[in-house]
Amino acid sequence: MTELPILNSFFQGPERRNRQTQALEEWLASQDLDGPLVLVTHQVNITALTGVYPASGELVVIRYSENGKISAVGSIRTD
Repeated sequence: MTELPILNSFFQGPERRNRQTQALEEWLASQDLDGPLVLVTHQVNITALTGVYPASGELVVIRYSENGKISAVGSIRTD
């Protein structure tokens, strides 16, 4: 497991939202995404990236298209 600071919550510092989300998008674009990638983060980060408001513990499944678009394709509830 590798810690990725751009996945830290910005709830207490909403001015970091755009900068962190852009950094996450750039990081994702640099990854080899031929297989599944699991990231653990916070609701504010997921919402900023996808527009989805997940429940606590809910997994959001996204697809990263070849043209760089990120889209939520589903979710998995854990309760």
